[in-house]
Amino acid sequence: MRALLRLYPRRWRERYGEEFELVLRGAPPDVRTALDVVGGALDAQARDAAARPGRLLRWALLALCAAVVGWLDVHATDDVQPVVAALLVFGFGFGAHRPARAWLAALALFAAVPLAELWADVAHLHPAAIPPAPLYETVIALIPALLGAYAGAAVRWGVGLAARG
Repeated sequence: MRALLRLYPRRWRERYGEEFELVLRGAPPDVRTALDVVGGALDAQARDAAARPGRLLRWALLALCAAVVGWLDVHATDDVQPVVAALLVFGFGFGAHRPARAWLAALALFAAVPLAELWADVAHLHPAAIPPAPLYETVIALIPALLGAYAGAAVRWGVGLAARG
């Protein structure tokens, strides 16, 4: 049950975590209690996101960028340069904005490629002359996503170090 406390926002855990842990020790460790804790965590996360709209905006922007990458992947099936460029540019932007979470932005952007390929296969959007790309070809998209994100993070950290020095 203590592991479920990690679902709550950090600020909430810092303020109420010890007291809530004592309450959980007295509660029966069953599915109902676990669902109640998860429901409370979702409510706390929603309230935290409403209190800090910038966080929700970043996630929405990341989802929009991932959708653009997926759209490019489906509609530029014979040309990978637009997809690679989008992964590099979007990854760089998110990496420069939040260097500590560059890996998360890279994974979110990368996930758009195999998901778009899967959707295109299910919807039969690939032309008959071009067979769907194997999975290992979509995994290659992780390289530009990580390169862009960590290049942006390196620039942000470098600018921070130069400003301090």
